[in-house]
This record gives sequence, C-alpha cells and structure tokens, in this order.
Amino acid sequence: MIDHRPALDASLALAVARAGDPQAAIYARLFARHPAMEAEFWRDTSGRIRGEMLARTFEMIGDLAAPHAPDGGWGAAFLGTEAVTHDAYGIARAVFADFLPIVASVVAQAGGDGFTPAMAAAWDLVLARAAAVLAALPGSSMAARVIDVDDVLPPPDQRGAFFPMR
Repeated sequence: MIDHRPALDASLALAVARAGDPQAAIYARLFARHPAMEAEFWRDTSGRIRGEMLARTFEMIGDLAAPHAPDGGWGAAFLGTEAVTHDAYGIARAVFADFLPIVASVVAQAGGDGFTPAMAAAWDLVLARAAAVLAALPGSSMAARVIDVDDVLPPPDQRGAFFPMR
C-alpha cells in the first residue's frame, strides 16, 4: 500500500511557499460557499479558533493519507467525532462535508503548476476516505441534528446553578 503522506506534505509545503498561510483563503471560500457559517465564528475575533480547527484538520488529513487508514486510523475516528460534534452545533452535515474539499482546492490552487499528479492522488485518496467515513456514520443524511437541551439535561427545576437556563 502506498504512503501518500509525503505527497500530501509536499503539497502543503508548496502551497505555503507560494501563497503563505492558507487559513484566510480556506475560510473565505467556506464563507463564500456557505455565508451563514461566518456567523458561527462570532467568538473568534482573533482567528485562533479557526487556526486550531485547521491545525487539527491537517493532522487528520495526514492520518487519512497513511497506509493504515482504510481500516480506520485516528483520522477516521477524529473525523467521525467532529461530524457528530458539529451536528450538535447545528451545522448541517453537507456544510461539514464541504470543508475538506475546500481545503484541498485552496492547496491545489496555491500550488499552481507545481501541484503534481502524485499530490492530486494523495488529496483524492484523503477526500474519498473522508467521504466514506461521513457516509458510514449513523444518521448521516447530511441534515443537521440539533439536540434540544431539555432532552439531555435534568428537568429545569432540578438543574441548580450548574446547568444553563433558557
């Protein structure tokens, strides 16, 4: 089995060398495609939350490109966990599922004519593995699943000071 991580790492290094930090371009493209998402980052006035999300995404991408990834791996588990977490935030699965393809397109565009077929193959593999993980999740209809606080917390009269009130 081929280890696609070197080609993936080279694509990221090429993109950064040619265009600098991809964070602004990635989130600009996300917000252009899904304008309502910008409001979801209302607390992120410094960009640190987006930066942390992107750093974790790059870790996950690297693991998805590894030879062991077809039988899971950390990247697949992380992606599944984050999909469910984002469901709870009210983020539609379709929006969540668009993030990795946006990252891939920004990296490929930044790489320009230096973006090789091996780099494209590495990203294609990552995107296919990610899509398979998301498709296999329970309830992966691509619709947001919003959890009602009353379904998971004790009754309002029993919550005390530790639970938020509506």
